[in-house]
Amino acid sequence: MENYQAWVQDEIAPFSNLKYKSIEYPTINEKELIIETKAATLNFADLLLSSGMYQSNPKTPFVPGFEVAGTVKECSTDSKFHVGDRVVAATTVFRSGRHGSFGEYCVASENLAYKLPEEISYEVGAAMLMSYLTSDFALHRRAQLKKGEIVLVNAAAGGVGISAVQLAKIQGAKVIAAVGSDKKKKFIDQFEPDLVINYQKENLKDVVEEKFGKRSVNVFYDQVGGEPYEEGIRLLSSEGRALIVGFASGNIPSQLLSYLLVKNISIMGVFMISFENDDKEYLETRMKTIFDRYLSKEIKPVYKTINFDEIVKYLELIGSRKTIGRIVALR
Repeated sequence: MENYQAWVQDEIAPFSNLKYKSIEYPTINEKELIIETKAATLNFADLLLSSGMYQSNPKTPFVPGFEVAGTVKECSTDSKFHVGDRVVAATTVFRSGRHGSFGEYCVASENLAYKLPEEISYEVGAAMLMSYLTSDFALHRRAQLKKGEIVLVNAAAGGVGISAVQLAKIQGAKVIAAVGSDKKKKFIDQFEPDLVINYQKENLKDVVEEKFGKRSVNVFYDQVGGEPYEEGIRLLSSEGRALIVGFASGNIPSQLLSYLLVKNISIMGVFMISFENDDKEYLETRMKTIFDRYLSKEIKPVYKTINFDEIVKYLELIGSRKTIGRIVALR
């Protein structure tokens, strides 16, 4: 095969410049897979990638798309996978690869691919992969969350935020869910957080302190950055932990180290992709736990399915903060 069809970014520019067109079929290195895309998840990071603001950017032309569910089309001879296996995977776009999941085929590292149980659909697998694995890694591995601790989750109605709320509750924590509208406030109630705050209308500090007292938050889960980060960090208790998951606001905070020092606060980066080489067995074990929790109905991913030709439209909605849960494009 010489070419395949995909949403292609020909130059670093707004995502609206994506064109559905032909691009050369990929070749793979050892420990990589070519996956036939069945479902691709849209992420805010796709917007950063298109505009050249992501941590690492591929050479143009490239195909965006960080997450995929599909079937293995090609693998190396000594691979633990076989052609035809059902998998979910993080694509190599995470490390400057050019063949993401917004096409007929994509490339993924074996170390970030997981066999998808037959009982779980492609769309559910795609909706769960990075959101639940990221939140599990953040809360379980990085923060080492304990039963009874208080967790503040920013952007709690987004795909990653919803997973953090659910997993924190499973671990016995008390959860404060911060959202940006009354619609999202009503929505997140179904997951039974202990406190829900619409930060567009309510003062986060005042509401949290009225409910739990001053500097009562043990773990702050932040994927926004900017002003929401500055507000959340000052609610942390002594020996509190701030989990830095992302910067959806586009504003990467700078932190006065003196404040962290005198308050005994820890800032923890959360980028589980780096465990591709550092501890891939840990990620594999935790992904199996997530699948098991879904099958036992302990967790409920929230997502909307769209057609592949609607990807640009829904990237725009993600950029304008008008979505709830995850958006999964089906082929």
